Amino acid sequence: MDEKSGKWTTQFDKARNGLKLLILYHSGTGNTRFACEVARLVMEQAGHEVMMKTYAKAGDLDLKEFDAYCFGAPVYEWAPARNVEQYLQNMMRLDGKCAFIITSSAGAKGQATELLARMLEKKGLALLGDHNLICPDSWGGTRRWSYKQDDETPTVDSVRELSDFTTRMLCSIEDFVEGRAAGLPEYRVRPTGLYWASRLSRLAPGPRVKMGKKKVDTAACTECRVCEKNCPVGAIELDPFPSFGKKCIACWRCINTCPQDCISTMLDGGHHYKGIVHKDDLLKKAGFK
Repeated sequence: MDEKSGKWTTQFDKARNGLKLLILYHSGTGNTRFACEVARLVMEQAGHEVMMKTYAKAGDLDLKEFDAYCFGAPVYEWAPARNVEQYLQNMMRLDGKCAFIITSSAGAKGQATELLARMLEKKGLALLGDHNLICPDSWGGTRRWSYKQDDETPTVDSVRELSDFTTRMLCSIEDFVEGRAAGLPEYRVRPTGLYWASRLSRLAPGPRVKMGKKKVDTAACTECRVCEKNCPVGAIELDPFPSFGKKCIACWRCINTCPQDCISTMLDGGHHYKGIVHKDDLLKKAGFK
């Protein structure tokens, strides 16, 4: 950080030719979005053109127009969110391009990064690095115990670490684009216990096994359609109250983001996650505002 300006800088700030960068992400309740916003701020302060899009809204993009990419994903069941995997499986090849990964999790991420890297490398991308931001727990089944720690993560130090990581990635991207040697980490999926747990979870016949049957308090529901609009896979319809289809990926987004907290399950601890506390203060203390 520059002590006089209080801004994050890189060795090629105000570069003659700014890079055109794309951040693609999915965020259930804002954790991954926050992490990607930090990366975006670093990129823009370095003088680069940055576009930030959710996977759901990236269908009209010509991905080949960008110099490099950041792929953001929350960790669900010790693996990348399933809708992120589905997007990457159908994504065009990007041979000769480079990228890095940002994830968010409440702790152990299993082989999420390695699984993401494997899918991206199959699309021809060179992976420059990865970073995981520890955030509050958003999984309804464990929030009955974890909700009291919501204001403990992320920390100012962890936001600064993410900023420093993004700076290193920008340096690696410049090296890669200009044909200089950019040391690439080796990613290999290992058959750890959490890896097998993530695979077994994906074999579950439906969301009821993972989160219980969803129920709606119709007296509290205002038919605001927030759950329907926020569902990453379009598995919710209002008629006139929310009904849940088989495409549900058990992400708990509808439960956590409901303004009236009127959606629940038998596993639900009742403490629905509404996002990172004091985001603006975190950014200010980390040197962004």
